[in-house]
Amino acid sequence: MISNSTTNQEMVAEGTVPQYNFRVGSRVECCGYIGTIKYIGPVEGHKGIWLGVDWDDSTRGKHNGTVNGIDYFHTWHSKSGSFVRKEKVNFGQPLIQAIKTRYGYIEDDTAAKLNEQTLLKFQQDINAPFLQLVGFDKVADKQRDFNSLQVVSVRSMNVNSIGGEGNELRRLFPNIHEIDLSRSLLCSWEDVFTICTQLESLNLLNVSENILDMPDNYEEYKFPQISMLICGHMRLTWEDVKKLVQVFPNVKELRVPYNDITDLSTSDDKNFKNLQMLDLDGNEIRLWSEVDKLKVIKNLRHLILENIKLQSIRFEEDNIPISYFKNLNVLNINENLISEWRSLAELNKLEMLEHLRILKNPILETEKFETRIEIIIAKIKKLKVRI
Repeated sequence: MISNSTTNQEMVAEGTVPQYNFRVGSRVECCGYIGTIKYIGPVEGHKGIWLGVDWDDSTRGKHNGTVNGIDYFHTWHSKSGSFVRKEKVNFGQPLIQAIKTRYGYIEDDTAAKLNEQTLLKFQQDINAPFLQLVGFDKVADKQRDFNSLQVVSVRSMNVNSIGGEGNELRRLFPNIHEIDLSRSLLCSWEDVFTICTQLESLNLLNVSENILDMPDNYEEYKFPQISMLICGHMRLTWEDVKKLVQVFPNVKELRVPYNDITDLSTSDDKNFKNLQMLDLDGNEIRLWSEVDKLKVIKNLRHLILENIKLQSIRFEEDNIPISYFKNLNVLNINENLISEWRSLAELNKLEMLEHLRILKNPILETEKFETRIEIIIAKIKKLKVRI
């Protein structure tokens, strides 16, 4: 493995690069793709200094960090790495500048309307109805009054840090309640925690599509004001999630779709005591025995298990009703591999279950729509029809 002994500062001193504030571990953007710098230095057979980047989207890369037999860096995927010149990448901007750019310098209603259309298209593209677009009819009037900003989105604006001096973020934007930091260039949860520290009114945080390192001292951070946390497409494990709920102890709604969650081991509910809604969409959990491990979450009311490759449902108890999931009222098992009616009968053990989503499962392909409804209602007594 080639050593990353060359630093940004050394290259500046040698006059080889402009003075960008980047290092190994920094996040960069290039032509719409985002990646992590894994190497800074020379490449055999090529002049000058190169950045070895591990791209979030493997289709942007060419190799695994090894070129012509030389190991320069390691990648998350066998084809997610490539070398680029520093001039080709965007190193990002501070959060404060991004907010000012998006909300401070639009001159008329036409430009404000374009902002609205951009965010609406994003909402449709990711099929995320839970993201609210608030107050666009008045955005032109309010955008220069930063004190009035409550809902902020800087998605895809290449935010790389908080920016400003001291508590400038708090001073400029004291009333932000919801912030979307998705698809940014932040590289650590510590960056996110720094932002949360200054946004004392914050209750909704979206950090989806960021690859963030967890600091060793994460337990020192606590943000009880946040009640909704969205962390989609971040390569999180369940162990990561358990750390996050210690940092955000009062989260009621936790969305962690499309991560690397396969094991749901949960020893106690002290860190989940306020959790009411959990979205595990797109995680390859596969086994209901893993779902059963969530039974310690006493207040869980809404559980999304869509597209987790689930084949069957079997509770560990034979009792009707079972002694856990006492408050579970809404269950989404769309787009799974359930092919037997017994799995549906098992759901009758859920005392409070009233709303069920079960579309795109093999079990529904064998019967007419009306017949499906009749069978499901017969097997789950308290169900209010919602297929």
